[in-house]
Amino acid sequence: MLATKNRIQIFTLVGLLVAGAVLLQTAPDPEPQLQEAAVPRVFVARVDLHDLVPTVTVSGRLDPARKAALHFELSGQIEERAVEPGQAMAAGDLLLALAAGDYADALAETRAQLTQESRNISRDRELLKLARKNYALQKNDLTRLEQLGAESLVSKSHLDEVRIQLIRLESEVAQLKASTGSADARIALKEAARNRAARNLERTRLQAPFAGTVNAVNVQSGDYVTPSQTVAELVDASALDLYVEVRGDVAQSLSQGQAVAVTVNGGELQGEVIALQLDPDPVTFTHALRVRLAGNHARPGQVAQVRLPLQAQQGVTAVPATAVLFEEGETFVFRVQNDLLEQVAVELGGRVDQWQVVLQGIRPDDIVVTRDVAALSNGQKVTTEMSPAAAVAGVQRAR
Repeated sequence: MLATKNRIQIFTLVGLLVAGAVLLQTAPDPEPQLQEAAVPRVFVARVDLHDLVPTVTVSGRLDPARKAALHFELSGQIEERAVEPGQAMAAGDLLLALAAGDYADALAETRAQLTQESRNISRDRELLKLARKNYALQKNDLTRLEQLGAESLVSKSHLDEVRIQLIRLESEVAQLKASTGSADARIALKEAARNRAARNLERTRLQAPFAGTVNAVNVQSGDYVTPSQTVAELVDASALDLYVEVRGDVAQSLSQGQAVAVTVNGGELQGEVIALQLDPDPVTFTHALRVRLAGNHARPGQVAQVRLPLQAQQGVTAVPATAVLFEEGETFVFRVQNDLLEQVAVELGGRVDQWQVVLQGIRPDDIVVTRDVAALSNGQKVTTEMSPAAAVAGVQRAR
């Protein structure tokens, strides 16, 4: 009897549980409650006029400011190799030397010829003095004999002999005058030959034309070399040159001696414009530019970037570049009026660093959203906060 009663209680409990589950499944959903959408907060800034200096960055490789491919001016055999690559040299230090025996003999020969020619000229000058005296005496004798001959005291044959002798003396004087008259030219020729031989002897020694470092030595002792053969390379890396090609508008804004910023290995160095091609290349229409910088913080062969200023833009309307929305080929900014957004179409000029020049669409003193514009829409209600100074830092024009 008791067992039957317990079973009835269990069935009753199970039935209640099933009925509760059915009620939960079939109960109607609660009516939704409307919630007001959150108003987004946007960063804004006041549009102002700016003085901007656009820049363009170009890159190239650094080369030594001075670099020389050295060769002998004479042919000959290498007698001495005095240096090795990497060796520091002072101006005038010996690099290589040719066998100099033949050139030393040529110098000695020309010196002897000069000495002999000088003595010959001195002799001819003394002979000229004597020849002039003899000529004067012979001429006096002829005059006296002609006076005696008029009185028939001198034979005609003797008078003719004296006249012939006078002609011979006159010819000798003329020859000596010609010899001494060309003395300066003859001495100059002999001196030129001597000087040339002396220079050739000096050319057997190849010396450093400037202080620098030996970059390469291409010959060994005993090699025969010719004037067209490069035998050594010398570089001066105390200053480095950056060679780049720039557009015409960039070249127009630069001047020789202008200071520019050069970036090497992440560090910024000061460079100077030392050469600028005025007439552009006829093929590329670019101008060759050479910038020099000190070599103590860089080395040849490194890639460097130079930032070149363009023509300054005075009093232009500009907004942060992050304020511009690009949508379907058009450009917009969001202007804020009474906490409502107005999507304004704008015409853009150039971009200068973080600033975007705006030619049309907004005016100074307008309030515009400065960032995160892709998530905004026209007519949207917002709350505003002025952008941090760092976000809109720039050079503003005093008004």
